[in-house]
Amino acid sequence: MTVVSYYALLAAVLVGAGVAGILVLTQRWHGRFSLDHDLNGAQKFHEVPVPRVGGLAFVAGLLAAMFVMADEEGGAWHQMLLLLLAGIPAFAAGLFEDMTKSVSVRFRLVATFLSAALAIWLLDATLTRTNTFGLDELLAYLPFAMLFTCFAVAGVANAVNIIDGFNGLASGSVVIMLLGMAGLSWISQDTMMLTFCLAGAAALLGFMLLNFPFGKIFLGDGGAYLAGFWLAECAVLLVARNPDLSGWSVLLCCIYPIWETVFSMWRKSIYRKTGMGRPDKVHFHMLVFRRMVGQQVGNSVAPWIRHGLTSLFIWVLVALCQVTAMWLVWLTEQGWPITFAVVGFALTYGYIYRKLVVRVNQQMSGSVDDMRLNQS
Repeated sequence: MTVVSYYALLAAVLVGAGVAGILVLTQRWHGRFSLDHDLNGAQKFHEVPVPRVGGLAFVAGLLAAMFVMADEEGGAWHQMLLLLLAGIPAFAAGLFEDMTKSVSVRFRLVATFLSAALAIWLLDATLTRTNTFGLDELLAYLPFAMLFTCFAVAGVANAVNIIDGFNGLASGSVVIMLLGMAGLSWISQDTMMLTFCLAGAAALLGFMLLNFPFGKIFLGDGGAYLAGFWLAECAVLLVARNPDLSGWSVLLCCIYPIWETVFSMWRKSIYRKTGMGRPDKVHFHMLVFRRMVGQQVGNSVAPWIRHGLTSLFIWVLVALCQVTAMWLVWLTEQGWPITFAVVGFALTYGYIYRKLVVRVNQQMSGSVDDMRLNQS
C-alpha cells in the first residue's frame, strides 16, 4: 500500500459520507422518489420515511478512490473502473426499484446475471475451480464455468439484499467480509485484490456514517445489489488470481448472506411450503431483533438502539468467520479444515436459529395466554 492508496481510502470514506449527508439534507426535494414510505411491510421495521438511495453514496465513494488512485502504478484504478461499469445493470435495476417500486424480482435477477457476464467479459472474472470434488471437473468446461459464475455472483448480490433489514446490517456485514478477503489478499500477496476489497469497504463505511446507528439513509436495493456484486466479484477474482488459495476459504468469508439465503429457500419452499418469493418475518436477523426486543432491552428502548444491537450481534458472527478463514489459510495449505469451518458455521447458525424460534414462540404463547386471562 502506497501513500496514495491511503489517501484513496480516506477519500472514499469522506466522499461517501458527504454524498450520503447531501441526500439526507435534500430529501425534501427528492423525497417523492427516494423516500421509503412503506412502513407496514412484512420486512419493514422503520417508523418514519427514510431515503433509500444510499447506493449513490457507495458509488461516489468508489469513484473518489479511483480518482485518487489514477496516478498509481499497476492500473488498479482502471480495473476497478471496469468492475464498477460491469455493476451498472445490477445497480441501475435496484435503484430504479428504489425510486419507482415497479421493477420485478425477476428483472433485477436478470440484471445481476448481466453484470456478472460483463465482469467475465471485461475482467475475465470466471470461477474455474472451487476445490470441490466433482464440481471442479464440470468447471473445466468454460461455458459451464461462465454460467456457474453468473449464478454465484447473482446469488450473492441477491443474498446481500435479503439481509438488508436493519441499520448497518448489510453494509457492515459486507465491510467485514471485504476486510476478511483483504486479509486473504494480503496473505496471498495480491495487491490488486487488496485494493479492491479495501476500497469497497471504505466506500461503504462512508455511507454507514449516516446509516448506523440512527438510520438517516438506507442502502436500498441499488446499494445492496452493488455491494453484493462487489463482494462476489472480489471473491471470484481472488480465487481466479490465486491458484494456491482454497475456494472454501473465500466461501467462509462470505458464508453469512449465502447461508441465510439457502436456509430461507429451504424454509419457505420445503419446510413451510409458502413459496420462496413470499416475504416473512422469520429471517435470522428478524428473530435476533425480536429476541432482543422481547427479553433483553424491551420495546420502550429507542428503535435505533435495538437495530444497532441486532447488527452488532450478527457482525460478531461474521467477524468470527473472517478470523477463522485467515487463521486457517495462514496455518495450513490444506482445504479440509476450512471445509469443516464452513459446516461448523451452518450448524451454529441452525442451533441459534432454533433457539430463537423457540424463545419467540414462547413469548408469543405467553402473550396469548395473558390475553385470555384478561378476557376471562
